[in-house]
Amino acid sequence: MQNQSWDVGKVGGQCAGCAAELPPGAACWAALVETRSLPPVPSESKTPGSPWQRMNFCPECWNTGKRPTSPVEMFSFWKTVVPESHKKAKTFVDDSVLLDLFNRLAEREQIMDLQFRFVLALLLMRKRLLKYEGTSAMPAELRTKFAHLTPPPEAWNMTQRGGIAVVVLNPHLTAEQIGEVSQQLLGILAEEI
Repeated sequence: MQNQSWDVGKVGGQCAGCAAELPPGAACWAALVETRSLPPVPSESKTPGSPWQRMNFCPECWNTGKRPTSPVEMFSFWKTVVPESHKKAKTFVDDSVLLDLFNRLAEREQIMDLQFRFVLALLLMRKRLLKYEGTSAMPAELRTKFAHLTPPPEAWNMTQRGGIAVVVLNPHLTAEQIGEVSQQLLGILAEEI
């Protein structure tokens, strides 16, 4: 299975709504937007045509509705603080954002989405927010959706916090591919701007 990159690069320290500088220590909103239908967005991304971009917004723009709109689709968002340049950036956003992103990826069919959700599941298992219950036969509708993949993904039955049953597809990533997708996850969710 081919691993595709999710490298979104770093977005500059300015508001995507008004272009104002986002100084260290300032609160801001980060939005993960999908740009599959657009030409590549200029950034420090090493992968041309990445389907994801992180956009940052000052509270004034965010609160007045200056947010990502068509032709991009806002997929997820979170509130953060611009880090001091000399301090190490926090690695992840809070657990509720990770769970929301994980759940929203459930209906996606792109191979990158499948890989990303699987690595998120591994992270959520490590944080004890998901519990592995076992492997089962792939449901018929999923078998049809992913019949083109070789080898076909296997279905992992899991329980989410609160006892919610979920199925996670294991796309049989190599350890190297898991590492690459994990680094891309860090690039998307790191609170470094």
